[in-house]
Amino acid sequence: MDSRVLHFPAKLAAFVGRYVARYFEKGRFTPTPTPYLSIETTNICNSDCVFCANSVMKRKKGYIDDGDFEAAVEDFAKNGGTKIDFNVTIGDPLLDKRLMQRARYVRQFPQFKTLGFVTTLQWLHKKDLDEFLELFTWVSVSITLSGRDSYRKFFGVDKYNDALSNLKMLLKAVHERKSSFEVVISIKPTPESVQEICSHPDFIEINELYGGGLEAEVRERAFYADDWLGAVKLPDYIKRRPLYPRAFRPCSILYGKLMVFSNGKVSACSCRDFEASGDLIIGDIRTDKIMDLWRGDRLKAIRKDWRLRNKVPDTCRSCRHYVY
Repeated sequence: MDSRVLHFPAKLAAFVGRYVARYFEKGRFTPTPTPYLSIETTNICNSDCVFCANSVMKRKKGYIDDGDFEAAVEDFAKNGGTKIDFNVTIGDPLLDKRLMQRARYVRQFPQFKTLGFVTTLQWLHKKDLDEFLELFTWVSVSITLSGRDSYRKFFGVDKYNDALSNLKMLLKAVHERKSSFEVVISIKPTPESVQEICSHPDFIEINELYGGGLEAEVRERAFYADDWLGAVKLPDYIKRRPLYPRAFRPCSILYGKLMVFSNGKVSACSCRDFEASGDLIIGDIRTDKIMDLWRGDRLKAIRKDWRLRNKVPDTCRSCRHYVY
């Protein structure tokens, strides 16, 4: 019998246990005093990844307004905010021409101890590395490490050599400076076997620079992904994540995070509203204060309606990124 069949009951039981325990976890349905704030400084990305909605996104591509950005950060800082990043719904922050200036503005507030973002790292060579390592404290790098062709098929662009070179440069700089800067390497799923990837010269070199441990990252690659509310047709080797039950159970992101989109819209969802126009938009940084929105009636109503009336927002009904 297939081992996956034999293991299924145990996996199901473990999931049910986690699902129930999480529901009764203390504070599960209590919002944090201040949110973790993500600011999408740009929604521009040159890549066309096989599991991303970049190619179908219709909203205007651009950068967040400087004045609006600074006003939002200042308001957030003055009202007790302590956690901020430049993660995006779609986009690569390294393509923001004013990224370093924005980082300098954030780091002038002493309560913001960390700052980083997810990136392909294709454009790091365009930034001053010394300043980059001073301003930022972490990056999570999305990459494949099994050659140019595999990278092009996944990311849709021929930028493997740039991404690989920049990753080597970054890892060597962190090591030489004995820096506390954190580099997280997220190896994206490809049809290749674990053995094929781990025996590739590029993987071996990066793994050595990284200090080892990337073999586990390859073995644990997630071959399940969200399809962006049905907007993306995933390749055959990547399966859609299960659509976990969510009745009377608001996504936990609603209790701990806010997203400021590059067009100024503020959303209770930092994940899948790639058009920045869904029913989780709760305000606009051009007219609203971040903490007023966090504590405001609109977000309270979204949480309450979902939990007590099972009124699930349209954006969340088919979201496979739902966090139970």
